[in-house]
Amino acid sequence: MLAAEVAAFIEGQVMMLVATRDAGHRPMIGRGSGARHDRATGLVHVLVSQSQWPLAVAEALPGRPIATTFVQPDNYRSFQIKGVITDSGPADGTAAAWGRHYVQAQLSMMHRLGVTRLQLSSTLSDHDLWHIALRPTDIFEQTPGPGAGRRFPAAAEDVL
Repeated sequence: MLAAEVAAFIEGQVMMLVATRDAGHRPMIGRGSGARHDRATGLVHVLVSQSQWPLAVAEALPGRPIATTFVQPDNYRSFQIKGVITDSGPADGTAAAWGRHYVQAQLSMMHRLGVTRLQLSSTLSDHDLWHIALRPTDIFEQTPGPGAGRRFPAAAEDVL
């Protein structure tokens, strides 16, 4: 499981990037539309718009590696979670609802920071959501500065 601090962080109003790779190890990048941590299974669940990020979604195959990056837009505090995809498929109704909520809240927050809906329209969507579940293997603190790239320690009671 993730440390409580990281779990709360990724479920907040953060920008999300998802990186899968094809069979030739070429990266396929997309933007996330919501994330959750399941404490019971230890899995991280990320939503991605299949219509906006078709290549990233097409390569989100069980057993393949994935990297996800979560960034607070007002101060760039960030974490990267690397893992292995355990499941991938169309988002069900419950996941689609939290994806819509995430996108609306993200648009509102970004507007307060001076970023318009038009500027985000080509990168952030709650349409055609795809669900990717991953089992974390590594967590890194990626906040710009001297600590960037440092492996983030799991809490003593937490196990990845």
